[in-house]
Amino acid sequence: MAHCGVHSLADAGPARKDPNDPAELLQRMPLFEGVETAVVQRLGKAATIGRYERGEHLWHAGQAPIALSIVRSGLVKVVRPTPNGRTALCGLFGRSSPLGEVALIKDIPYPSSTLAATKGVSVVNIPRAELLHALSVAPRLSINLLCSLEGRLTMLHDKIDVLSAGSVEARLATLLIKLYQQFGDEIEGGIPRIMVPLSRQELADLVSTTFETAIRVLTRWERAGVVSTDGDGFTLHDVTSLTAISGVSSSDWAVSTWVG
Repeated sequence: MAHCGVHSLADAGPARKDPNDPAELLQRMPLFEGVETAVVQRLGKAATIGRYERGEHLWHAGQAPIALSIVRSGLVKVVRPTPNGRTALCGLFGRSSPLGEVALIKDIPYPSSTLAATKGVSVVNIPRAELLHALSVAPRLSINLLCSLEGRLTMLHDKIDVLSAGSVEARLATLLIKLYQQFGDEIEGGIPRIMVPLSRQELADLVSTTFETAIRVLTRWERAGVVSTDGDGFTLHDVTSLTAISGVSSSDWAVSTWVG
């Protein structure tokens, strides 16, 4: 019986022979765990690798899907157009995350746009016809794809956690904690670092507040030495204060699947 789970590329087997061979890349991705080698090899032969610089679009809302894209490296953000002419950030997706699978399978235009959120994003693209064929002959691939969709539900639950955290400060602190859970690392001295470049407007949208309010809160935190920001992300200098503001228990700092 197949089980949904979180896996890393490093756990998927021996080192690949060619880092740019799509078939080798696919074999090391959780989506293809347990899938027959012949099926993965056929997909790999048809697949291509796309590379994007920060801010470049993978596709725009309204485009017809032609391939399943799976993040190989970097972060991709998904944005949707809003009635007022702006865009809303829907989520962030990192390594091994499939993108646009629902629109691809249903053969409907993409409801959202995707673009590179970091420098040097690369994705593996599998043509739609080849993916549909693989799904028809490899039940395990279908199960794995459902497991990836399950992660979207957890992502929704985490977004609800952010928006229900209380004050704007609590919501913003909860957001940063969840971003750290998903994409965080530690720099010299063990200081938590989030390498996710987000604009002030995107932060404001994610916690449902105004641009001005988000700036005021972040400025206050920076002056107090709680958080600092730069063009590449955020540094959490005072996790204790941030945790207290959010209301999240320190024991709840487990890995989250929010934002992909």
